[in-house]
Amino acid sequence: MPTNVRRFIWLWWGHLAIALVQIPLLPPPNPAVTRSAQMAVMAGVFAITVAVLLPFFWLAVWGRKNWARWLLLVVFVASNPIFLIPSWTQLPPLIIGMGCLSLLMEAAAFYFLFTGDARGWFKVQS
Repeated sequence: MPTNVRRFIWLWWGHLAIALVQIPLLPPPNPAVTRSAQMAVMAGVFAITVAVLLPFFWLAVWGRKNWARWLLLVVFVASNPIFLIPSWTQLPPLIIGMGCLSLLMEAAAFYFLFTGDARGWFKVQS
């Protein structure tokens, strides 16, 4: 397996780990929502997202499917505005920093997935 593909794997899983750590640190969206209810919903959304993306991750990395890596990239680009919509002034600086770090890690992961020795990994095989 090429070095850049391995880098993608580590950075992609690292960004997911940071996103998972953020869940208990997020403030409740409104006072009527209990902390446990918010964490349950956020954890559920996270689990569903990972469960949906995991087959495509596997197809891209170990199945060497070019279309799967492009699909992951499209999902990454399309999902970023969703996370940038909330007002940054309402979030603690720690959450903002972790979110930025997670975003940069995922962007770096995709950079490695499309450059260097990763290009040959996804060439169509005869």
